[in-house]
Amino acid sequence: MCIRDRVERSQAVLDKGYDLLTGYETKQRGYEWFGQTPGHEALTAYGLMEFADMAKVYDVDHAMVERTAAWLMSRRDGHGGFTRSATALDSFGRAGEATTSAYIMWALAEAGRADGMAAELKVQRELGATTRDPYLLALAANTLQRAGAPEGAAATKRLVGLQAGDGSFPGAKESITMSGGASLTIETTALAVLAMLKAGDAYQGPVRSAIDWLNANRGGYGEWSNTQATILGLKALTAYAEASKRMPAGGTATLIVNGRPAGTIAFEAGRKDALVW
Repeated sequence: MCIRDRVERSQAVLDKGYDLLTGYETKQRGYEWFGQTPGHEALTAYGLMEFADMAKVYDVDHAMVERTAAWLMSRRDGHGGFTRSATALDSFGRAGEATTSAYIMWALAEAGRADGMAAELKVQRELGATTRDPYLLALAANTLQRAGAPEGAAATKRLVGLQAGDGSFPGAKESITMSGGASLTIETTALAVLAMLKAGDAYQGPVRSAIDWLNANRGGYGEWSNTQATILGLKALTAYAEASKRMPAGGTATLIVNGRPAGTIAFEAGRKDALVW
């Protein structure tokens, strides 16, 4: 299959997936498994984050994204959390209030919607400073850093302190999908990787250790134990691959051929493109 055919096939898959996704929007906004009102807060948060990611490579309907974000923000409870629909059809979003609110705030922050959410960010700051649950702490650390809150650095440092010797982040109570066992640890570790990468080069060792653990725990076909674990695992590996392209400090690189220098190139800090002799 030539490159053009692969591009056309990828575009067709994106078109089909986008049409399917937008079909789950309810008449009163928000998203739900069958497009029925009322919307499902956690699922809508996941959809908003997915559309934000897709917008980097696809022509997403910005009006739809705006009304999705507006609906989610309308579900704030006035105390730093979010009201939850009682009609959820499965366990997605049936986690506790702290987990659900932290997940929704992470989605809003990743979609660039954290401005003006002082009460909700305050709850995440408190969570980042107190919780010993690595899943909750990873969500809070990601949110605070993405929102530009100074407390994000301290929350990430606390998170790194929870890493196990094998590179994983075990011990969480629950995830937004109510995962357990290996799936819960995979989801938590992937979120921790995303948080640590947001801190720049401060945690290169812990990041590498977590990435090695994620790679070692993939299935035979490149997937992880469940859908959410696979999504977060791929998200973490993609972010790591992108960060790895960046040279942390400036300097020079010399090409040696048969023991003799063949050329030296100076490069600046943060460079991502290849050095070409």
